[in-house]
Amino acid sequence: MINALESSLLSQAHNLPASLAERLHFEVEQTLKGLYADESLVERIDDLYLPFARWVVQHSRPKHGPLILGLGGPQGCGKTTFSAVVSHILSKGFDLNAVVVSLDDLYLKRADRLAYANQVHPMFATRGVPGTHDVELALSIFNRLKNLQSGEVMYVPTFDKSLDDRKPVHRWQEVAGPVDVIFFEGWCVGAQAMPEEHLVEPINVLEKDKDSQAIWRREINRHLQSDYKQLFDLIDVTMWMQPPSFDVVYDWRNKQERVLEAHLHDIHGGILDTLDLKVMSPEVLKGFMQYYERITRHMICSMLNKADVQFVLDKDQTILEAKLPNSH
Repeated sequence: MINALESSLLSQAHNLPASLAERLHFEVEQTLKGLYADESLVERIDDLYLPFARWVVQHSRPKHGPLILGLGGPQGCGKTTFSAVVSHILSKGFDLNAVVVSLDDLYLKRADRLAYANQVHPMFATRGVPGTHDVELALSIFNRLKNLQSGEVMYVPTFDKSLDDRKPVHRWQEVAGPVDVIFFEGWCVGAQAMPEEHLVEPINVLEKDKDSQAIWRREINRHLQSDYKQLFDLIDVTMWMQPPSFDVVYDWRNKQERVLEAHLHDIHGGILDTLDLKVMSPEVLKGFMQYYERITRHMICSMLNKADVQFVLDKDQTILEAKLPNSH
């Protein structure tokens, strides 16, 4: 199950009171069910989730504003599940107000994204890459979260992938202040711009056919140099989930899409038949993944040397190794 795990995690796990793990077992189980995640992950409380939560507690700074943890990793690798589980453990087990902000919830509204695509390049009509998020909104949300006081409440946007649009405000995530820890998770969280010469040649059929002049990929890079750098500079601790190779990413993302497809009725209830849903078939998904390929490959090659915290995964999305700095 586990080939190696950072010794600091193991030693901390041995010192944790069993009663805490037992008390949190049901909470973690319910969190996994709510995410339609693999419920067997509840068995990782002792050797992964609780020890990491303890590390976060040691580095949190309740009197000086929230600690922002930026978690990047390829699509479908388990970022959302990990962030949700640990945030619940921090809240229920350590009395820290921990919230999760997903980059996937910060997309531009569909109409705005289409308008941007019409102005700059048609490929920006497809959500995902830098340039398709509302960074101005994101910066204002993080500023508000950092300064949220006791008794104050704010709302964080949520995005519905099956509708390809932002949810109405009344369905946004409610957050009460003050906030102690923010998990900021997303596939390209922490990504850096590439050297210009790396953008010249297309790396897949999509780039060759639809971006032969490299206009789209240069514009993405410009965003990484400017507004996304400003957003990612807010992160205090950079974290990265490393896959064994890019080849497994399609299988992970396809699994994610099939889970979404299987639970559409749970998500939308009785109005399901009235909605224009956009769940992707396996074939459509293969084309969609090419939008993400360049940045994902670049991050796979570079993030292990740059991230403060690294999680090494196998092809089944199991975290085999967690590397934490002694201090931060």
